Amino acid sequence: MRLPEHLELLLTDEPVLDVYAHGPWRVPDGLFEEVAARIDALAADPRAAGLTTDEHKLLTLPASLVTAEIFAILAFLPGGGAIKAGSWSQLPERLLYRHLANPAPLSTRMTRCDAPGGRWRPPLDWLVEAPDRELAIELARDCLVALEGIEPLENRRRALIELYDAPPSGEVNLPKMELREQWHAHAPERVLTAVPELLGPVGYLEWVCEGLLAARDHLMAVAPREESVETHLVHLLLQGSMEHVPPELAVAVGEDRYREVRARFPVERRGFKAAAWQEQTRSWLVAALVSGAADACRAWLDMAMRFVAIVQGLPGDPWFPRPEWIPVVQFQTDLRRLFAPRRRVPNPLADRLKPAPGEPAAVPAAPSTGLVDQPELTAALDRVLAGASTTVGTAAGASAGTAGAPRPGVRLLLAGPDGTGKRDAAQELSRALSLGRDPLWLTANLLIGQRLPDAVAKVHADVRDCGADRLLVIEGLDTVACDPSLGEAVAEELHRLLAIHPELHVAALCDADGDQRIGEVNPVLPQRFRVARTRPFSADGHAELFRRALAARGARATRHALAAAGTLLAATPPVQTLRNARLAPFLADLVLAGLRTAEGEEPVVRKGDIPATLDTAKTAGDPMAELGALTGLENVKHEIALLAATARVDRARARSGLRVTTPTRHMVFTGSPGTGKTMVARLLGRIYRRLGVLSSGHLVEASRTHLVGEYIGQTAPRTRRLVERAVGGVLFIDEAYTLTQSPLKGDYGHEAIAELVKLMEDHRDDLVVVVAGYEREMAEFLAANPGLDSRFPKQIHFPDYTDEELVEVFAALAGDDGFRLDGDLPGVLAAMLRRVPRGAGFGNGRLMRNLLDMAVANQAQRIASLPDRPSRDALLTLVADDMPPIWEHPEELYGLYL
Repeated sequence: MRLPEHLELLLTDEPVLDVYAHGPWRVPDGLFEEVAARIDALAADPRAAGLTTDEHKLLTLPASLVTAEIFAILAFLPGGGAIKAGSWSQLPERLLYRHLANPAPLSTRMTRCDAPGGRWRPPLDWLVEAPDRELAIELARDCLVALEGIEPLENRRRALIELYDAPPSGEVNLPKMELREQWHAHAPERVLTAVPELLGPVGYLEWVCEGLLAARDHLMAVAPREESVETHLVHLLLQGSMEHVPPELAVAVGEDRYREVRARFPVERRGFKAAAWQEQTRSWLVAALVSGAADACRAWLDMAMRFVAIVQGLPGDPWFPRPEWIPVVQFQTDLRRLFAPRRRVPNPLADRLKPAPGEPAAVPAAPSTGLVDQPELTAALDRVLAGASTTVGTAAGASAGTAGAPRPGVRLLLAGPDGTGKRDAAQELSRALSLGRDPLWLTANLLIGQRLPDAVAKVHADVRDCGADRLLVIEGLDTVACDPSLGEAVAEELHRLLAIHPELHVAALCDADGDQRIGEVNPVLPQRFRVARTRPFSADGHAELFRRALAARGARATRHALAAAGTLLAATPPVQTLRNARLAPFLADLVLAGLRTAEGEEPVVRKGDIPATLDTAKTAGDPMAELGALTGLENVKHEIALLAATARVDRARARSGLRVTTPTRHMVFTGSPGTGKTMVARLLGRIYRRLGVLSSGHLVEASRTHLVGEYIGQTAPRTRRLVERAVGGVLFIDEAYTLTQSPLKGDYGHEAIAELVKLMEDHRDDLVVVVAGYEREMAEFLAANPGLDSRFPKQIHFPDYTDEELVEVFAALAGDDGFRLDGDLPGVLAAMLRRVPRGAGFGNGRLMRNLLDMAVANQAQRIASLPDRPSRDALLTLVADDMPPIWEHPEELYGLYL
């Protein structure tokens, strides 16, 4: 039993805003402070000066009409009577805390909730008191703009802004209610879809009843109870303290149902107890919750709260419902109680009261596999579980002398590339076995680097914890077995534990050919498992994964679009961990982001929406043109052009049927910091990608810490994982000489070099390794290992920039950030650079970046002190006075080099 993934935030202690109509949303750090600052700035806007009120009961008086308007909008945006919950759901207290007279204490309980009535309506509420009505409407729109970024409110906020951007023609100085009616009648359908309250109280009641009854029917299907629709409505009216059935309900539910509700109302009213109804409804929702209907429960709660709010407010707008009317807090408490992680203590009765000899044991259900395009894996699951079922049936009918033997455990070793469904298969196996507890995952990272006794003890403890009623999943068994410090001993111990615990269920996950690597360490261990291999997905498999990814996002695709997507994904090279099954969600998000769909319409992806290529490494554009546009580096550009020409001619020879020997393309970049080595390495990957030399062309940056481990046995796997991420692109190792310069005895840098040399040769067809650093130190690095120098036949030196080139770099960086330089600034910068000593650690382009950041900060301080509002030109121009005031002491610039 598991909560839907999009609701799992509710089980955490994260800052969460949970508007039920949208779903839980993790509040980004600093966002509410940013919104609060925008509100304060709008309240202090000169246009709002003097626009105050002394009648607001919750704001500090005199209160700005702008602040009062935003207070009302915050109650309206979630929806009229809609449930707003979560640990950060107190929007007024968090966004208007500087303006509240008596702010309520902030709560971080995930189970807190409220349901604002939402009496605000466009275009105005409090701002109607402003003497200039057109200014008031302009400020009301700005209030909505200030609230940008709160994702659960964004759909309604944008719809309202659309209404402001195309207002109805006519007199704006009408009384508030008449002006509202004029605006509501003018609202287009897409705005009404997002903001149904604009339909008016009766129209909104009809909208709410439609959703309420749909949610009720869904819940009754999964958790039936004896209650008619009419009784259901009567109970909600009574729970909302209604004294009569509002006649507007006839429009919302139809005359026949309305008459039935009216007839039952006095009968049900005589014996109705609010507390008893609360408990019965809570039990009903819990039954639906454990049946997998969490979303339907939330939908019913939201509609029920809105229903009570609107009937309470009739004939006017929705009233502020009391949270205790509907069991929202109880539901949220039950959700955490049922689904939050919890501790478990084994009950000794479970062992003592096992089935007696001869008693039938439960037979595991057949797998309902959701695996895609993995026939060998699916067949292996079927065979394993069929065998388990046969064993159980045989044991049930066996004689008393043999029936007490432990039920043999399932042992499955899954080998294949990353992202091909191995983890999903382990989950499927656990569900099919119906063991009663979620799988226990033991990953290689939990063992590698530990002392041998600790690693063995960890394996022992996990085996004891699993027993016969929990699946043990060992992820990366081949990585553990091949670890030089503990692999052989752990593999032998696992083999022994599998022998003495025949009831243990184990699924081991490893890379392609991982079973062979395990067999090289312990030839007997793989024989304890049934081996099943996964494979890269075919075009049909990718098409099905894409279909599922779209369905999870509420969209679908035509048959031709699915076929095109499958073909595209099958031809897309992997980039780092973005591979195999992970490509389909990536493409789905990309396609849906560019799809234009009418409000409320199901998105449909067609063949024309599928791109011709999928640039997972973000290598679009002309890299050769970008290289040519770089300042200076003429010799570097020449060398890269030669490499590109060689690759282009090699492709032409291959197309002509001539024999082509793949050259070694790994290379050394030497030069001082800030001379563009990383930038050129990134462009090199993109150039080789366009020429077909590399499959993806992405760049992976690394340093000593990414390669060298802290303990024996960590370095080789760490280096191997880094190279695997870089296959298809360029691995850029900065300051590579640090791998050979450690003063510590027993340093593992040489182990990293040895592993790197081997992997460079293994992947020479689809990997370029670039090592970089100072010229002298890199020469020593290449001499540290006999195989290094021959693996890096190409060395390119990056010279320091001249003063003129550094000024060009400064200007280019400023232009990229949207600034332009005043006529005197380049001359001042050039004069300073002529006085700066050029040591070994001179920062080059990095120094220019730091100087630009300081100049921008100085410009901001200068402009902020101006008495008048600055012009756009002033905001975009850097002048000589903005440069840091350290020109008389250029040696102080050394602090900016790094």
